[in-house]
Amino acid sequence: MIDTDFKHQRFRVYFVVFLTALLWVQPVWAQKGNKIRTVVIDAGHGGRDPGAIGSQSKEKNIVLDVALLTGKLIKQNLPDVRVVFTRTKDEFIELHRRAAIANENEADLFISIHCNASTDKKVYGAETYVMGENKTEANLEVAKLENAAILFEENASEEYGGFDPNSAAAYIALSLYQSENKQQSLKIAQAVQEQFTQRVGRKDRSVQQASFLVLYKTAMPSILVELGFITNPAEEKFLMSEDGKTYMASAIYRAFRDYKTRYDRSNAAAPEIPEEWKEVLVPDVVKAEKEKKQQTADEEKAENKPEIKAETKKDSSPPVAEKTATTAQKTNQNQADTVKKTESEETVPKTEAGSQAVVFKVQFATFQREIPLNDKRFNGLTEVSSYFHNGVYKYTSGRFNSFAEATKHQTKLRGMGFSDAFVVAFENQIRVEITSKMRGQ
Repeated sequence: MIDTDFKHQRFRVYFVVFLTALLWVQPVWAQKGNKIRTVVIDAGHGGRDPGAIGSQSKEKNIVLDVALLTGKLIKQNLPDVRVVFTRTKDEFIELHRRAAIANENEADLFISIHCNASTDKKVYGAETYVMGENKTEANLEVAKLENAAILFEENASEEYGGFDPNSAAAYIALSLYQSENKQQSLKIAQAVQEQFTQRVGRKDRSVQQASFLVLYKTAMPSILVELGFITNPAEEKFLMSEDGKTYMASAIYRAFRDYKTRYDRSNAAAPEIPEEWKEVLVPDVVKAEKEKKQQTADEEKAENKPEIKAETKKDSSPPVAEKTATTAQKTNQNQADTVKKTESEETVPKTEAGSQAVVFKVQFATFQREIPLNDKRFNGLTEVSSYFHNGVYKYTSGRFNSFAEATKHQTKLRGMGFSDAFVVAFENQIRVEITSKMRGQ
């Protein structure tokens, strides 16, 4: 008889090794000419993989129709955009191949379209996902449902390092995933949700985060759209209808159009991502929680007067305070008006009056909730700090005076398994964008 605990431990080791290797070769997204030129539209499932099954429909058929309609609208109305489909007929495409298609075509955006399912037939509504931590059990179940597509692949064990899509333990390593593309992904995801709810009148299940293999392997901003629940009779009927498919495709197209228009205009005169995009709130918290947080923000600011040891930088985002191993408190920065405060008015204290020195750190993980700085998932990393930014907790390691030194530490962290780690900079305790001048220091 084999010890099950030993089997689970061995599986985790194998999968973490696989995950490390996968991250190491993952390419970095870079838009050409600072405009959206190529979009990859992925119709989920297909062929021998039917996806979710309703009383009268299969997910693979509905999402293919919506994907093709979305691509058609983009081609007709945005001729400067190249549309690439992962499939145009009822055929099976491996998850890793879908992401590879996006990477090989140097896509600026990846949109994966799906339908949801639930054992409760009363559940309905549309939601859009970005790659991230499985914050709730419901999100984990959605990820399991979509990742189960690898069970139809012939070489899944080799391709995904023995990853079991039905095992909660398999998602531990994936929960450490974080990407520089996350803010753009959140932006387009929010645009899609607004179109679904405001123009099509669907129930808003909001923007969520979960660990999807198909998003994990892409190297550009990526979202996974859940059109609705085909296990709900009324929603299934709507999604099966020609009008329903057209409305949902039109909503995705409009969201993409608005995202592209804003991005292209903002980048017309500058090579950098526009400052106004630096602060994108993570919209995966229910409205009631947001309102409660805003109502108590002033009280929290009065109570939280931390002794900050880490540095942050001033951009168009609210100030973000870092938390180190010796810092027991954090500064909550959810009020938009804090952006307008001068440095002397900010609640985040300066380490050194008048100091303009830039400090570099290496960011290696992002979580929806705060976790201990000595968490076992950090593999014994030293000089760990955290800061709350854009609705999530971000974790860094090291403290360096030059970009070159930080880059060396980044290489070290990648070798330890944090292969999507990247360098961030702080000036006067405010996180700042890394400029060419800083890189040359």
